[in-house]
Amino acid sequence: MYGMPQDMMGPAGFDPSIVMLSGYLLTLLAGLITLALLIGAVTLPIFFVVLFAIEQGAWAVAGATGAFVPKLVLIMFRGLRRSPLRTSLTYLALFVLTTVLVFLYTILTFINTVTTEKEANFKAILTHKTVIPSQMPPKHYTEFKRLALEELPKEYAKEYPGEPALVVRDQDVISWSFVGGTTDPKNMRPDNVLFMFCLEPEKILTMMDGLDDLTGDEKAQLEAGVKAMLANEQAIIVSKSRLKKLNKEVGQEIKLTGLNFPKMEFKFDIIGVIPDGKYEGVGFMNKAYLEKLLKDKPADYVMQDKAVNLIWVKLPNRKAFDVLNRMVDPPANPPPGQERRTSPFNSPALKMETASSGIGSWLDAYKDIFFGMKYILTPAMVAIMCLVIANAISIGVRERRTEMAVLKVLGFQPRHVLALVLGEAVLVGLMAGGMAAFLSWFGIGNLKLQIAFFGAFIVPWEALVLGPLLGVVVSVLGSIGPALGAKNVKVAEVFARVA
Repeated sequence: MYGMPQDMMGPAGFDPSIVMLSGYLLTLLAGLITLALLIGAVTLPIFFVVLFAIEQGAWAVAGATGAFVPKLVLIMFRGLRRSPLRTSLTYLALFVLTTVLVFLYTILTFINTVTTEKEANFKAILTHKTVIPSQMPPKHYTEFKRLALEELPKEYAKEYPGEPALVVRDQDVISWSFVGGTTDPKNMRPDNVLFMFCLEPEKILTMMDGLDDLTGDEKAQLEAGVKAMLANEQAIIVSKSRLKKLNKEVGQEIKLTGLNFPKMEFKFDIIGVIPDGKYEGVGFMNKAYLEKLLKDKPADYVMQDKAVNLIWVKLPNRKAFDVLNRMVDPPANPPPGQERRTSPFNSPALKMETASSGIGSWLDAYKDIFFGMKYILTPAMVAIMCLVIANAISIGVRERRTEMAVLKVLGFQPRHVLALVLGEAVLVGLMAGGMAAFLSWFGIGNLKLQIAFFGAFIVPWEALVLGPLLGVVVSVLGSIGPALGAKNVKVAEVFARVA
């Protein structure tokens, strides 16, 4: 993992995050299913109320027009009301599985977004060239800032004389130091550990993904926290979920013993919280406080030249990245027309890559999990939904074979019987999928799962379309077999059995 402190890994440098993530995902899946069952059970009365309202509308239309379609819809509702238990179980199954699939889609969409390069808001990462986790001396950050702010615009103008002047601002460059600490070093547990991003507070609102587009109260709340951090270098802001585990509140003090900064004691004032759903489980601290503590340590302190883990820069376009990359890590054999350079970064050497490429490289460790989510778990969920629908509709069709035969005697065509069975399934699927998607997007909003610096996965708005669509598609796929069986019911055979 990029920047994960060595002391926070297991023996022999083993990164435990893959095991932790697997456990998180399994626990999350079980929790989601349980939560969806409870919510689905609570929404069952709403489901039947909506069914009743639609049925009354169909009654009114059928009475006013005498049209055939509203009458067919009324028969659908009668079939659903005939067995409320089976209808309820079908609704619950579709509701639960749609909810799970919405959240799987949320995770996969987020991963695709962060690993896709953007021309606008183009970000790059600077890390140690050969060592993972990345650890760099603070002087490298100072030199890189000078390079990006002063030298890059000159080099860009030389290479692209016809382009508009390149502008890189101080707030477009930031360093991250990962600081982990515990309130009880003798009995360290997950609930007494705090992991923090150590950075320049004024850049939180411009360089932290997910926080640069806040609006309203959340933005005002974070701006107040940043202002307090600038006034007090020991001030920190922490996510609500982590404060709850630490049994701390805003306004209290907290003392931490360093984990990856050994023999270092931190005293913090908790002055605010990170907006809900952003950087869950972590906190932000002032870089100036860490620098002050490092100055008090001897020159041979183990972390003096390893205090910076990542350096980020926001650039206007890809061409600016290419120019800066050649300045950071000059090619051994430059193309004709370009002078040979030496890198200003030695001991250690650095490498620069796009943010999407860096995150993609880090996610390689999890590719099997994401592959399983996309190509195994998701199809399996859809198959289960189809089987649930097929089973429920098949039972209903077998119970109503006599009714189907009577309908045919009364003049209903096979296509009408087919539409009747499919319509019942589609109606339940549409409502279950729609309600699951709406409650996932509006009621839950985000999936809180801490994976490194990914704190939460926001449910995208397109889930509002995909949820009902998924319910309809699965309902059609699951009910098409039983519907065809109902369509082909032989009147003579049915009445012969009755007789």
